[in-house]
Amino acid sequence: MRTWIRRWASFRRFFGSVTDSLGACSLGACSLRHLAGHVRRDGLAVAFAAMLVPMRAWLSRRDPGERAAERYLRALGFEIIARNWRSPRDSRDEADLLVLTPCRTILVVVEVKRSNTGWNALDRIDQRKREVLWRIVLDLEQLEHARTGATKLARILRRGVSLRVDAIGVQGHGASASVTRHIVGIFVRRNRRAKNTPRRER
Repeated sequence: MRTWIRRWASFRRFFGSVTDSLGACSLGACSLRHLAGHVRRDGLAVAFAAMLVPMRAWLSRRDPGERAAERYLRALGFEIIARNWRSPRDSRDEADLLVLTPCRTILVVVEVKRSNTGWNALDRIDQRKREVLWRIVLDLEQLEHARTGATKLARILRRGVSLRVDAIGVQGHGASASVTRHIVGIFVRRNRRAKNTPRRER
């Protein structure tokens, strides 16, 4: 018991010295000092519980447009496979959402654009962005051909699903954000042969 008491006292001294040395101007230092104060007053368990709320808020920070698009797609029966998926070839190429259609035969790359004003958010999808989306489709196809990996995405790709790119426009901010436009099939990749289909709105 005395050994644990000595270890706990040593930990408190070390933690206090670390937080004091970080400086008041750092956000991380402020968080650490806040946690250290809880440790000194209430113990480690209470301090950890007190930090769960801001940690949860930080982890849940996502663009309100993407959250609105996700709610919309779930209501239509789509399954969310990945969020903010980055290409293993180039991490700068990112898909906002990867979703599986209700029939489970098409994996959809969803590009989400949000506007706080009256203009059409989907106007921001220019030629450069279309090229990025097409590269993502090709990267996903390469993952299918690799036939490696045990992730859910890898298992879906190995089933030979078709690949499609959709665009979703969102209007508003925060909890009031809502989907105003859904363009289906900017690109479609079936049977390893590229085919651009006419754009349809939903």
